[in-house]
Amino acid sequence: MTNPPSNLPHQPSPLPEEHSESESFLDRYNVPPLVFLVVCLVVIFILYQLVGGTITYIVAGSKVTRENVMLHRALTLTGQVIFILLPTLLFARVMTPRLTTVFPWRMPRTGETIFAVLSLLFLQQLAQTYLFFQDRLPLPDEVSRLLAPFREMIEHMVRVLVTAESVPELAFVVLVIAVVPAVTEEMLFRGLIQSGFERMLSPARAAIVSGVIFGAFHFNPFALVPLMALGAFFGLLRMRSQSIVLAMTAHFLNNVLAVIVAHFRMEDELVLSGTRAADAHLPAIFSQLVLFLALFLLSFSLYWRLTSHLDQSKEQ
Repeated sequence: MTNPPSNLPHQPSPLPEEHSESESFLDRYNVPPLVFLVVCLVVIFILYQLVGGTITYIVAGSKVTRENVMLHRALTLTGQVIFILLPTLLFARVMTPRLTTVFPWRMPRTGETIFAVLSLLFLQQLAQTYLFFQDRLPLPDEVSRLLAPFREMIEHMVRVLVTAESVPELAFVVLVIAVVPAVTEEMLFRGLIQSGFERMLSPARAAIVSGVIFGAFHFNPFALVPLMALGAFFGLLRMRSQSIVLAMTAHFLNNVLAVIVAHFRMEDELVLSGTRAADAHLPAIFSQLVLFLALFLLSFSLYWRLTSHLDQSKEQ
């Protein structure tokens, strides 16, 4: 048997086919985006609501009181980080190796921030006015008696959680209720979930769908519609600004104002009329609804116009 000539170039043995570093796990294994998103939501819901809720029940009990409220707050904060933020980052890494496509961090300009905040304030007034009418919808006595204890439990729990007796305690309340949720929930819904739906839907539809899921995720049937509206609003901010920063900012401000309203027991105060909600006249409230709707549409249209250059640059 003759040996091959030694002067021939060496032919390397074929290497096993390697996947591109830029290829995501979903693309590599052809995982449908909808299936992946459902898995993400189910896993995080189980971790936060069931596992976290069970731990809170065992450690601090089911009833929130002034004696155990700090423990409930600490467990809430810990659960948000461990059971929402960390799984969100892990799932985002599975969806794409480039996390900046899921969590874009462009800093918004001053003008768009101002009109986004104004839009949020007017939207809050719309939500408050909507709840005024919702609370006056006639329900069968059996349904009212069934819902009343559940509603009282939620209102009592929220009031105790946000009520502070000192400035340091109020600062911790803001951290738990406003700062951490603005980061963790926006990373989940406006980051992971909205980016995932953008693989199947238009950006605007993805923003609205993720907002609807955001509202349902809070598991509060008495504020479901306002929560969905806020979620869709945050999603449109994220879509239009091409950044998650503005959505986080709006989410933080919304929760801070909610803390202030609940802390000072201003839930029934109607800003425009200056009277208690129970004593307000329906024509005046309806006029307020129309006014704030017009102001919201105006401010949000100005925000939309200020961010038009971003939409054009993305198309190019």
